[in-house]
Amino acid sequence: MIRLLDEVRACTLCSEHLPLGPRPVVRASPTARLLIIGQAPGTRVHETGVPWNDPSGDRLRDWLQLDRDRFYDDSQIAIVPMGFCYPGKGRSGDL
Repeated sequence: MIRLLDEVRACTLCSEHLPLGPRPVVRASPTARLLIIGQAPGTRVHETGVPWNDPSGDRLRDWLQLDRDRFYDDSQIAIVPMGFCYPGKGRSGDL
């Protein structure tokens, strides 16, 4: 799993199609007992490299009743998007 995560974090496969360039955002550990799967990082997440680091993350943490420290504890919670990088905007929102 560690090798796979390293490969994902180093991925540049779609770089020519990404408006802000590649910056895969994924947090995981073999010890994590909970996996949160999202759609794709937004611009703020792309800038900071921290998943769910926006108002939607505040809402999710509230729903889960988790503070930021526990939510971002990779040993407990894995956070993986279906699209690892910010995809840009389409005419009707994110692509």
